[in-house]
Amino acid sequence: MTDEMNTLLLEGTSYEMGVEQGTRYRSQIDDLYDKLTSSEYFLSSKPASISDFSFVKRAISSSSEMIQEAIRVHLPSQWDHLEGMSKGSDMSIKKLLFIQGIDALGTKLSYRREGSPVNNCSAVGVSQRQSENGGVLMVKNWDGPNSLHPHLLFRRIKHSNQDRFETLGSGIDGMAGINNGMNEKGLSVVYNYAYPQDVGKKGIPAMFLVREVLETCCTVGEAIDVLKSFPRLGGAIFMIGDGRGDLAVVESSPDRIGIRSKEDILICTNHYVEPSMKEFEVPLDAVYTDQAPEGSRGKSVHSSSYSRYEDALHELKKEKTPYSLKSLHRRIQCSHGEKDIPGEDTICNHGDKISTGFGLMIDVEDENFHAVMGKPCQKKMQ
Repeated sequence: MTDEMNTLLLEGTSYEMGVEQGTRYRSQIDDLYDKLTSSEYFLSSKPASISDFSFVKRAISSSSEMIQEAIRVHLPSQWDHLEGMSKGSDMSIKKLLFIQGIDALGTKLSYRREGSPVNNCSAVGVSQRQSENGGVLMVKNWDGPNSLHPHLLFRRIKHSNQDRFETLGSGIDGMAGINNGMNEKGLSVVYNYAYPQDVGKKGIPAMFLVREVLETCCTVGEAIDVLKSFPRLGGAIFMIGDGRGDLAVVESSPDRIGIRSKEDILICTNHYVEPSMKEFEVPLDAVYTDQAPEGSRGKSVHSSSYSRYEDALHELKKEKTPYSLKSLHRRIQCSHGEKDIPGEDTICNHGDKISTGFGLMIDVEDENFHAVMGKPCQKKMQ
């Protein structure tokens, strides 16, 4: 990776690595907190009867209560990392937990009174039977608010505790978790938002679960067992591949998990595809209300997700098999839709407020991890 990428190497105990991350990104974490608490998406859920200050104070208290105990009890290593980040950044643990909680509460549309989605990610996985090199291939575009783009980073995490695997993955400078990554055993995970009707009352946000999977698991089966074993908060779609050639998608809500693993091509955007999960999702005909941010009012909740899913299917049909990372990059990550017009609903997202912040490609068989900051159609993968 080059100097234009925000990269961080962490080595040591969980607490030491947290202190290092918090110290290095102290000003950025303060800036992230300010952005989140003043954002249109966050304040769109504020009742008119209370002040911004009271609303923020209430949100910090409630969101920290939703995740604090679950992380501390079930993921002590990551809790140590958070305490280190609190020390290094000189930010209270409650404020830091508020930042972590946004990962889950961002999937609760009613949390923002039907506010617009803040994550329009798209991913495609190819089984070993359809790949050029005989191993699993995965590509992903991360889409999010443009205000978050300066906070994106790639971290290599090397624990002094030998029971935890080394990882390379993407994340946010003010967050402890990983949203996409690979470990030293080749196990790879990418994660997208999903929008369940109920995000749960207490549990663990998805980025912490991804990190736990990568630090403790070698196979898809082990990863699925971990995802099932912990209390979950929010909705998520995890794509998981391993060096044995297994590939699966795990669609989750707080109470249910659906698994897709039989297809040679797996596509993930932001809606559930597994039939058993559909009844737990925000209804297909849901639209954003007048209380949503202005640019989203009246729009279908799911239209962008379904459009990107169909576009991925369409583009894959144009390409001869077997697939390579190069062909997936060209067809999927650089896609601007059937009319080749970039916009906020294309896989390569060029929206004014939400757009593609980075793209990544993973060759699980050869344990190669490639990434590019910004839009994949404009820059070369590294």
